[in-house]
Amino acid sequence: GIDLIVETKHGRSFKGSLISADQYMNLVLKRVDKNQQKEATTATTADEQEAFDWVHIRGPTIRYIVFGANIDITGVIKAGKDRERAASDKYRRGIRKGPKK
Repeated sequence: GIDLIVETKHGRSFKGSLISADQYMNLVLKRVDKNQQKEATTATTADEQEAFDWVHIRGPTIRYIVFGANIDITGVIKAGKDRERAASDKYRRGIRKGPKK
């Protein structure tokens, strides 16, 4: 998967490896570290950290996504479009996975 950082509108930051995404920008990440800024008792903020194996993040809650500097975004988008086109063609031809009759 692609390594990225996702910040949500709730102030949480997730750093992990992208497993899947859909047209609504729902994301599934694995090997995830979560940081959340909490208001401390003093004037500064403290970071609270947790680690997860898998995380599902709903698209509407995402503020922004940070990709690594070495990612070829154009190539990733092209590969995604090609994958969608191939799946659509398979569906139109009636070739679907499922129980054989």
